[in-house]
Amino acid sequence: MLSPLREDSPRRIGPYAIRARLGAGGMGEVFLGDRGDGSGPAAVKTVRRDVARDPGFRSRFRREITVARSVTGPRLAPLLDGDADAEVPWLATEYVAGPTLSAAVRGAGAMDEAEVRMLGTGLARALAAVHAAGIVHRDVKPGNVMLAADGPRLIDFGIARDPGGTPLTTTSRMVGSPAFMSPEHVAGSGRVVPASDLFCLASVLCFAATGRDPFGDGPVAAVLYRVKYVEADLTEVPEGLRAVLEECLTADPAARPTAAALADRLARGAADEWPAAVAGQIAEYQRELARVGALDGPLLPGYTPTEAATGSREAPRHRTVATDFVLRPPQEHTPAPAPEPATPPRSRRRRNLLAALVALVLLGGATGALLALREGGDDRKEPATVLAGIDAQGGREGAGTVPYGRDVHPAGWHTWQGKVTGQPLGCAAGRDVLVCRTTAGSYEALSPSDGKKMWDYSARLDADEVGARISPTGQVFMPSGSTRPAVYGDQVLLATGDRIVSLDSRTGEPRWETRAGSTHGFQSAPLVADGLVFADIGPTPEGARVAAFDLATGKERWRKPLVGDDLAKADEYDFWPLTTRDGVLYLRGQDGLRALRTKDGAELGRRKEGQDSRCYDALIRAPHVYCAAYTYSDDGQHMAVQRLRTPSLASDGEIPLPDAVTDDAALAAVDDHVVVLVRTGLPWAEDAIDPEIVLAGRDDGRILARYPLDRRSFSERINAVSPPVIVADTLVWADSTSLYSVALHEGAEPGPLRRTALKGAPGPETRKDYDTLQWGVVLSDEVLPPEVLPLGGAVYVIQHGGKVFSVPLPGASAS
Repeated sequence: MLSPLREDSPRRIGPYAIRARLGAGGMGEVFLGDRGDGSGPAAVKTVRRDVARDPGFRSRFRREITVARSVTGPRLAPLLDGDADAEVPWLATEYVAGPTLSAAVRGAGAMDEAEVRMLGTGLARALAAVHAAGIVHRDVKPGNVMLAADGPRLIDFGIARDPGGTPLTTTSRMVGSPAFMSPEHVAGSGRVVPASDLFCLASVLCFAATGRDPFGDGPVAAVLYRVKYVEADLTEVPEGLRAVLEECLTADPAARPTAAALADRLARGAADEWPAAVAGQIAEYQRELARVGALDGPLLPGYTPTEAATGSREAPRHRTVATDFVLRPPQEHTPAPAPEPATPPRSRRRRNLLAALVALVLLGGATGALLALREGGDDRKEPATVLAGIDAQGGREGAGTVPYGRDVHPAGWHTWQGKVTGQPLGCAAGRDVLVCRTTAGSYEALSPSDGKKMWDYSARLDADEVGARISPTGQVFMPSGSTRPAVYGDQVLLATGDRIVSLDSRTGEPRWETRAGSTHGFQSAPLVADGLVFADIGPTPEGARVAAFDLATGKERWRKPLVGDDLAKADEYDFWPLTTRDGVLYLRGQDGLRALRTKDGAELGRRKEGQDSRCYDALIRAPHVYCAAYTYSDDGQHMAVQRLRTPSLASDGEIPLPDAVTDDAALAAVDDHVVVLVRTGLPWAEDAIDPEIVLAGRDDGRILARYPLDRRSFSERINAVSPPVIVADTLVWADSTSLYSVALHEGAEPGPLRRTALKGAPGPETRKDYDTLQWGVVLSDEVLPPEVLPLGGAVYVIQHGGKVFSVPLPGASAS
């Protein structure tokens, strides 16, 4: 739908006067434009400046504009104009006044057979025109199908693919509608052919007929397995369509019909018009376009199209746009309550341990683990000072454990409450700073001692109102490509705007910066050890490379390739560094976990794996690396916690855990005595099981305790739960009301579960109702789990919505 322009929105792009805003995507913003010559409205798409700076982008963009101009057809939204050499590159296509197929099915439900035939006939004819021009669309999905009054339109055929878009290939469940891919997509982008578009079109028509994808949901690797081996479920597809769609959904591309042949077969019995509910949606788009067209100028901030057309509201005054880097006054703090005994709520929420799962899952468990306590580090429990920071996965070893004792606090620390103004999405804490990335891709810093605001930092060059999200086909988008922050000594390290930046932890002022890659997933983060900063320097998983930079100067010391340029979809992953210890860096390469020497990148070990048996994490507890190895088969997903020797990554058996606790589980933490699992799902989907935290013996797998969590249901308020972390022989985690703690007693019988109420915490919240089929998963609209950062005896709990609590680590008497 049409939205008002922002204060900083352009008023003209090329020959187009900009009338309204259509939205934002991974490439940039989209506007409604008008040339003023009677040619009709256009969708004018701009390209983000950071994308345009990518070497070779403009030449590729120019070439794609030229090719796209040659494609014409009645069911295509044609390219009208474009300029690859403008300061902000742009292109214009015909504006289609109507919803996407995703939005139409969500609002009006599945279509009947005749309507699906009408849809399929138009789309097949559009593909026939695309293929006749020598182009493969490559991205046929419900979000790229627009429904106009006179039939469907296929959009985005091979134009301006986002180099920062990262397919979500993890151990988690797929997000939103499963990816509309063909077996050739899974095998590698170089194998995609015109017949691949027909396979994807058949999936789109199944979606239109049933409201779901024929390859189901579940773990991403399991869905890709079903796509690869064409295990489609067509039981709900109308019988009259089943045979022709089965012919398209066959493994052999040569056996699929051509687009023209498919159009002829679907035309028989096709409807002449959309169902009434869809026609109503289209009519509303047309009315809105007419209202904006009646204005003398653009749709301004503060107006709806109706208010602007009728003059029913006074225009708002324009405001000065704030700069990206702002110092703001500190906020008030209030003391937090002392611990009190209580019985925890039966955390029914799939409790997003997922952050652990999100580390492990979301983008591959790229646990942006933070660094060494001491370079080469021993494991003394009571270090005198805090050098390396910690994050939600603990310290430098990424094992969900913190190397600081309960007597360690930042100087001048006391209990406090504070606030991050944005929606937090990945935080880290050190001796001088608590810093959080937000879903907008910016960073906010608080004092770890008293919670007062210290600084903001943002490299954003283009506005993005939606923020961090995962598209219906699993593409991860993080504004500015911003990674999680890492804290080391008096520095904050982060990558944003295609640069890796060292900031002064007290002031937020840059010390050095150099070119680097973008985040591959929400867990991507720089990693520090041995006087070096490790980061990925590739903009996408394809062609990923790891580089080491001098911590003091930012000078590059070495780089190593991790992934080839033609990466199969099933192998795409977050290739940012995982963990480090004893002069060894652990990370994933194309064929599995790898161990590199920190000083020069020499390979010291490698764990090879197959497509249906994967190890996505690396939790170090000397002398082993612990890995949650996931195996996928027709029977489902299975997980085993494997021990790998350091640094060779040679197998050394596995922890003998019962299947009852490993199925649907993620590996959250390991110390010298215990292993912690979390059985849950992703934080934006309903739980399919009763979630829980499982505590077991590290060596014998004996179950020591099981802590039930609230089950996540969209029909109830959501009580989100953080990943558990081990600090000072205590297991801690938080939900939306409280901090929970259990004394571990070095692997003996654990102590009782205790609760520290967090006065002023948000409590369970209702999930927002928004269009996931249009946008995918929008993280700012989800009820995200809190993060718990125990910096020794000072525990920081960062809640959904931005409230931050700092309380003492409960002692033995409270555990």
